[in-house]
Amino acid sequence: MRFRGRTWLAAGVVLTALTTATSPASADDPADLSTRMQQLAAYPTKPCVSGGPTSADSAAADRLNDVLTGTLRGHMTPYRVSCARAVINAVQANRFDERAAVIAITTTIVESLIENISEKVDHTSLGLFQQQDWWGREEQRLNPAYATGTFLDHMVAAYPGGSWRTAPIGEVCQKVQGSAFPSRYQPQAADAQRIVAELGGPTATTTSIYGALGDGRLTYSTINAQTGDRTKTLVSTDNLGFVPKTLATLNQNTLLVTSPAGELYRVDVITNKNSLQFSTPTALGGGWTHSLLTYDGHGHLYGVAGSTLMSYVVSRPKPSSVHIGQRAVIGTGFTLRSLTATGDDWLLGISTAGALRSYHIAADHTWSGATLGDRWSGIDQVVSPGFGLYYGQTRDGGLYRYFDHNPYDLDGSDLQGFGTDPVDTGGWTQTLLSAQPLSG
Repeated sequence: MRFRGRTWLAAGVVLTALTTATSPASADDPADLSTRMQQLAAYPTKPCVSGGPTSADSAAADRLNDVLTGTLRGHMTPYRVSCARAVINAVQANRFDERAAVIAITTTIVESLIENISEKVDHTSLGLFQQQDWWGREEQRLNPAYATGTFLDHMVAAYPGGSWRTAPIGEVCQKVQGSAFPSRYQPQAADAQRIVAELGGPTATTTSIYGALGDGRLTYSTINAQTGDRTKTLVSTDNLGFVPKTLATLNQNTLLVTSPAGELYRVDVITNKNSLQFSTPTALGGGWTHSLLTYDGHGHLYGVAGSTLMSYVVSRPKPSSVHIGQRAVIGTGFTLRSLTATGDDWLLGISTAGALRSYHIAADHTWSGATLGDRWSGIDQVVSPGFGLYYGQTRDGGLYRYFDHNPYDLDGSDLQGFGTDPVDTGGWTQTLLSAQPLSG
């Protein structure tokens, strides 16, 4: 088998231990940070990016040193930031989402303290992920883009059906790496999330947004996520046969919509390259009386009916009715007029009172939430592809962009708006908008 041009290795090889007691990031006592730093200082490293760290990397290191709580607390350097950024950029270039980036960064924290180690440490281990000879040639393993890409290939193969999206992060790291110290990964996942939140936003290349017009036609738009420039808008010739009440994007070519009568439909997009064409909607069942629906890119569909928030599990990229189930009630009191997902079990909405609200849904279906801002009454809809990118549609048809430097802290103080540089000041007349999650 081959994935994205790299030779695939036998599955049995994937699980060979890569981390042993002699690895520089694997001291017997993981809390003995000074010993681990001293060990690491003895090994040469290679740059992760051309030209080395930038002033932006220095500023990001300062910010991260204020928020990290694990092994790297107070020890983020501009070089480590540049290496983390290279890994995250590689994750995004391979069209994986922020959970994959968190898994990759968690792994590099444990394996190399996010340093591109150029001397063979444990047998033949090299680089950010401490990959041995069977992962590639020496120069490949020292290339952050290659090393990250082949790590993702192994991850996908180890978790058929995309189950890495719901497995515990530490478990995924261990299954790919086969470490002699499997318990070391999960404690670093929270810091990896903070690092990805700080570095992962506007570097994503393209935001894709589907929309529905008042006559039942669909739209498809793309936005350069870094510059905020809209690069394409297509409008379908055909209509759905009804005006949809809700719209949720599962992936690039699969949408879920509901009719005013409460029927759920799957819409398969045939093309969105130069024209927008789709197949006749496939009915999946009735009783979907939700006013809002959104998909988080990780197998979870969320909906609001009245003021009740509920979740469902979507188990196929193109689901039939039997592949959407496990309904769970999250809670009541969700008086929202717009709802989007910002990541795995993370939601963002605008309340009927005009407040921007962030919510995290735990595995046991309990939730926590906070107000990020209370002056959002002029925004009718908010959508997010993940990675801290938010887009708000105004009632006069403008589309404005925002970047949340940490979308998982339930704090709006780091939410950055680009009010003087909108995507468009008008023209966004869709009654419904839904962003495609940045996922593989």
